[in-house]
Amino acid sequence: MDLVSILILGLTQGVTEWVPVSSKTQVSLVYLTFLKGSPDNVIPILLWVHVGTLLAAAIYFRKELAAIAKEIKAAPYDSKTYTQGRNGFLLAALFFTGVVGLPILYLEKKMLPSLDGTAVYILMGLGLLFTGLLLISQKKKTFRHKEDAGMVDGIVTGLLQGLSTLPGVSRSGTTSTALIWRSFDPDSAFGLSFLLSIPSVFLAEIVLYAGEAGGSLPLTDGLALAGVSFFFGYLTLDAILRLVKKVNLAYFVIILGLLIMATALFHAG
Repeated sequence: MDLVSILILGLTQGVTEWVPVSSKTQVSLVYLTFLKGSPDNVIPILLWVHVGTLLAAAIYFRKELAAIAKEIKAAPYDSKTYTQGRNGFLLAALFFTGVVGLPILYLEKKMLPSLDGTAVYILMGLGLLFTGLLLISQKKKTFRHKEDAGMVDGIVTGLLQGLSTLPGVSRSGTTSTALIWRSFDPDSAFGLSFLLSIPSVFLAEIVLYAGEAGGSLPLTDGLALAGVSFFFGYLTLDAILRLVKKVNLAYFVIILGLLIMATALFHAG
């Protein structure tokens, strides 16, 4: 694979992993349609670019990950370590992602290969528009912060994240939507969403699909793809989290809803 193709695919993944569009769909589309690549290499490419953005998130949230490890080390046999606070949020989200996502994957692969997430995404977009209008109508609103996240938030977030197994539906779009509906401020909603991406992407993209990676993609190309997606992924992640701190949530939610609906309609077309 030439350097230009690697840069284009790494940039595509680095940006779309964090915005409300499906990074898998966009990377596959760019590779197959624009770069005229081989279908046999799609899964290997998706695996490598996801390794890059996974590492970007892990390094960006290294303090949070270290704190989680410290909490588990301090009380590894205490159930509260895994059921309360941030840890309870993450574990509940992962569990309920599987509850929703695994049956969808089974149906998609074995029974209904034409499953489409367009209708789900349009409903989510309409729901965000309604939420934004409600926020505008309220003079005062008390928002929750990431320190308040718990198991119930994880259940709601996991149920929506499970829908991201549908074609064209974004993981970051579903999780940020769930957290906004749970009354988290933008910084916390996206921060928790991106933190959740670390175990979610590892399990869903790396572990689940690693066995299906065939093709003839050289190791050097894979490492280069991971490096480029890491670079652009880290820059984009930092830029988004800086931006959401400065944007009024009501207008941000409306924009997010419009983007999600536009993505759904584009995918349908």
